Parts: sequence; structure tokens; C-alpha cells
Amino acid sequence: MVLDNARDAEQVRPLLPGAPGCLALVTSRRLLTSLAVAEGAHLLTVGLLSSHQAQDLLTGRLGAYRVNAERTAVAEIVGRCAGLPLALAIVGARGAARPRLPLAALAEELRRADNRLNALDVGETTSQVRTVFSWSYDALSPEAARLFRLLGLHPGPDAALPAIAALAGTPITRTAALLTELVDGHLLTEDTPGRYAFHDLLRIYAAGLYAHWCN
Repeated sequence: MVLDNARDAEQVRPLLPGAPGCLALVTSRRLLTSLAVAEGAHLLTVGLLSSHQAQDLLTGRLGAYRVNAERTAVAEIVGRCAGLPLALAIVGARGAARPRLPLAALAEELRRADNRLNALDVGETTSQVRTVFSWSYDALSPEAARLFRLLGLHPGPDAALPAIAALAGTPITRTAALLTELVDGHLLTEDTPGRYAFHDLLRIYAAGLYAHWCN
């Protein structure tokens, strides 16, 4: 049984099979830790694609000849998409739909930070990176949502807990709890204990939210 895009553990718990030999695969944008505690679920976080994996994805969508002919543009596209499978799939679909369009033109669109999320939009709701991000953002508490927006202002690749607390103007302990909520919602990563980061596309999304909120 596949239970896709679960809101939280309580949404899927009544649907879990109880008979021996049955298996449920649950996908979610949140870390469903309570399923591991109470039901013995095995948690698996699906990370971003490596550069090699991202190039393989684009090759599958655009063909080896086209990718090999514009390796510099492909490398930039891979970097600008930050290893996000959806972003790469959207660029691949746009390129496949316009076989005469140089991949360098797609790379140029992604190069403009204020336009990058617009370039990753093919019209349908499930194919818009900004919309998919919003599903995770809209599930946040008001305090965590505010902190996420503020983090869009931070210029560095990552930030330590004390710096984030100072940016938010909240106590260390409260800030740590809010950061845990953001990590559980896969809007931040904590690859190094006490230091938090998100990839460029999420940074652009957060900064856009902050600008909109201020206006």
C-alpha cells in the first residue's frame, strides 16, 4: 500500500495494514518520527540529487547528444536547480518541448535570481516549484513561518543557532524548537550540529515571502 504526501502521522495511522506480510510505503514532506516510535516504521530521508544523478536525469529527458553538446550550460542548470528533482524535471520538460532552444538560454533564465522560480513553472500546480514549496510552508506554525521568511535575508550558506536567534529576536531555546520544526518540514537541513542551511531555491522562495510580507 502506498500512502502518498501524508500531512502527518495521524492522517495515515488509521490506514496502516495490520495483517502480517502487508507493507505500507508512506511519503511525506514532514519527518514522521512518531510512526517510527509507535509503529516501528523505518524512516528514510530522500536527499537532493548529486551532480552526476542530475546530469543523468537531464540526459534521460533531453538525450545524450544535446547534453554533451552543451556541457557548460548543463553544469550551470544542474547547479541552479540545486539538485532538486522537480526543478530538474521541469527544465528537462521545457527543453524537450523546444528542441531547437539552446540549453544555454535555459541556463540564462535560471541565472537571474529574481526570475528563477518563474523559470521553474510549467503551468500546472503540481509542476510549479513555488507551489510545491508552499505546501510545506503553509503547514508551519506562524512563528516557524516567520523565522523561515527571515532566514531568506541571511547571506551565508548556513547559520549557527545563536545567529539565527539574534536575527529572529527570540530566545535560544525557542529558536531551537522552531528550527526543529523547519527541519522536520524539510525546509532546512542540519548537516552539521547547530548549523542550519537550505538550498538556493528555498532561499529565493523565503526571500520572496519576506518581501511580499513586508509589502
